Amino acid sequence: MVLVVVRRIGVFASTVVVASIVTFLMLSILPGNAARIALGVQATEADVAAQTAAMGLDRPAVVRYLDWFGHVLIGDFGTSTVSRQAIGPEISDALGITVILVVTSVILALLFAIPFGILTAVRQRKPDGPILSGISQIGVAVPGFLAGMLLVTVFAVTLRWLPAGGWVDPGDDFVGFIEHLILPAIALGSVQGAVLSRYVRSSVLEVMREDFMRTARAKGLGAGRALFRHGLRNAAVPVMTVLGLQIATLLVGAVVIERVFSIPGLGSLLLDKVALRDLPAVQGIVLVLVVFVLILNFLVDLAFTLIDPRLRSTA
Repeated sequence: MVLVVVRRIGVFASTVVVASIVTFLMLSILPGNAARIALGVQATEADVAAQTAAMGLDRPAVVRYLDWFGHVLIGDFGTSTVSRQAIGPEISDALGITVILVVTSVILALLFAIPFGILTAVRQRKPDGPILSGISQIGVAVPGFLAGMLLVTVFAVTLRWLPAGGWVDPGDDFVGFIEHLILPAIALGSVQGAVLSRYVRSSVLEVMREDFMRTARAKGLGAGRALFRHGLRNAAVPVMTVLGLQIATLLVGAVVIERVFSIPGLGSLLLDKVALRDLPAVQGIVLVLVVFVLILNFLVDLAFTLIDPRLRSTA
């Protein structure tokens, strides 16, 4: 098990390095001079040349990458070309908000998808089976931003139970923090929960047709007991695979949801920096988002090993 974890860490570290190289190269080939953008259109060529040297843009790309990534490893993301402030603290504050939103959404998605997916699988031949399946299909079809707008209309505007947007730090007002978190987390998690419930349903149906399930039934176990005792662990592996793939989708959805609910998370910060063409900040934010996805996928990968012992010997 220890060897498996070491291997996974090695793959994770290598992937982070490759991702950093791709991020650096992609943003380096964008049209426009970062030095001129920092100074404005009225800057003279002499000013631009001086700023280019000050920003180190006249150095070879390899040297600039090594310098940038070396500083990133110690938490230094450089200085914004717009605000002239350190980028790291901005990213840190916004990342904390996005992590809370995404993790809460994942938990809500799983709390909905697992029982609902099992229920739709067990009730597939019952009269209410098509109705349950249709509910999940509707959830898949509704985009996250529309779900957010509907939730705001009902619970914030009409019923006035919850705030329509904004963010409260949990250290300042925990109750207010929960109130501001509920709607965006539901809007982001409900769509992903509907998608996951379809995969849970398919996986459970496949497991229910396996020979070991028929053997368990033949030994006297009821359908529900056989499923919970022998089937769910086998059904969990493909669901975990889909969950790992959905993590990137959650982050993309978080960008939209943060805008809908005026949440100052990493997605909102990225859109603001793109609009200002603050390339050093965009570069750092993109790398953090990529690493965040890789970390979550790394954790999902480890969960595979815990769920399925066969992977410990083949990893």
